[in-house]
Amino acid sequence: MNQCTIAARLMSRRSTQHCRSILQTKTFLARINTIERANAGARTFKSTTIELVNFRAASTLTTSTMAMDRQLTRLMPAPSRSYSNQSLRAHSSIDHISTQHIPRYILIKAPTPFQSVVKPVLFTVGTAFGAFAVAAYIWERHQVTLIKRIQAWRSRSKNDRPSPREFVQAQTEILQEQWSSALERFRWIQRIGIPVEIQKMIFMVRSRWMELSPGERTVWGIIGLNSIVFAGWQIPRLSPFMLKWFMHHPANGQSVTLLTSMFSHQHFWHFGLNMFALYSFAVPLHDQMGKEQFLAFYLATGVTASLASHLFTVARIPWANMIPSLGASGALFGCVSSTAYMYPDATVYIIFLPFLPIKIPMALGAMMGLDLVGIIRNWKMFDHYAHLAGSTFGLAYMYAGKDHLWVPLQQKAIEFNRDSNLFGKLSPKSPSQTDSAQRGVRNSTNSNNNAKNDERNAKQYAQARYEKIKSWWETRRNGGGKE
Repeated sequence: MNQCTIAARLMSRRSTQHCRSILQTKTFLARINTIERANAGARTFKSTTIELVNFRAASTLTTSTMAMDRQLTRLMPAPSRSYSNQSLRAHSSIDHISTQHIPRYILIKAPTPFQSVVKPVLFTVGTAFGAFAVAAYIWERHQVTLIKRIQAWRSRSKNDRPSPREFVQAQTEILQEQWSSALERFRWIQRIGIPVEIQKMIFMVRSRWMELSPGERTVWGIIGLNSIVFAGWQIPRLSPFMLKWFMHHPANGQSVTLLTSMFSHQHFWHFGLNMFALYSFAVPLHDQMGKEQFLAFYLATGVTASLASHLFTVARIPWANMIPSLGASGALFGCVSSTAYMYPDATVYIIFLPFLPIKIPMALGAMMGLDLVGIIRNWKMFDHYAHLAGSTFGLAYMYAGKDHLWVPLQQKAIEFNRDSNLFGKLSPKSPSQTDSAQRGVRNSTNSNNNAKNDERNAKQYAQARYEKIKSWWETRRNGGGKE
């Protein structure tokens, strides 16, 4: 019997009988110390023991036997002798280990109902609603920029609302300005003496980036963030940090990992498949929703799917058998279901059957049915709870979420900026301001009167602008323009 087998058996024999972390840690360290003594204090095995302790602590001492066995297989060195007779010695030494010998950072108590249920729910609701609220405010500020640019083209006597074509022209002009600024920065790179080959590479990458559509840029940004986290998993020194902050375990009492785990992938096949699916389905969804709404939807879907998996795991699985989860699959299934709702006649190709086109609604139904079967039969290879929750959230949002969440938040953002007089900064100067600037002299009486007129003009301008955006948005909702 090798080290991997005996350590896995020793650590898992009693772990399922205790829910308190102190007892599990006490048993774990006693058994590890026994195996270490049997190995005559080998330095490689001692360093492996430290890694195992960090892994056990990061997983809140409740990692399942299967997950621990996989981790042991990866970390354990090749066995140099047989330790089949160490089981009795380990069993006899359990009661001789005191909690004083256990590092304090490992003594993590089992989560309370507040930590395991209430806290994750509050975190998810706050994150999802906050993401949409911030997105609505950013969307409104972007509309301010576009309308200001459109008004610069028009005469001041023209008071009708901006058309969708004018919004597209304004966005195109902004992109052209960004490209011009990129060229200016490239000239600065040329002046500092960077080799020509590197300059060409930078220019090609920048040119390719500017040629991408807004949806492709947003999706590539998400892929880049996932790539950074994936690279962190490949660095052994970062394993304790990654296990603690980028892998969600229902028993560790942390809620922030509901969000961070949706950008985390340990294995290349998992990372590659998810990023391919993200690029395939997120770009058309982005073009339909817009950047701000899409990012809020993506974050809300991912954290909601993680919460659903968390709650069902806590309700159905004992603490000692829980397995950590990570990945963007929940958010991706939300993107797939939303795309199927908006494009019911579109077809997709399965990677294993590239010659057989399937309509998206049929493919979505098959995937949701497979996840339902996986939940019933208790399959553990994929997080079926997160997949099914992500798909359900995407359909629910497209059916009612846009009209009852996104649109009201947009209107609230416009009203908030109007009430806080932020739009007054964008109002055109009144004729009295222009005349006084030309004369260069103004007495105190005229100054007070003109100040009141300016304030009145600013409020009227803000009100008119609010009505323009509101009517324009209602027209788009009724099918007057592409959303």
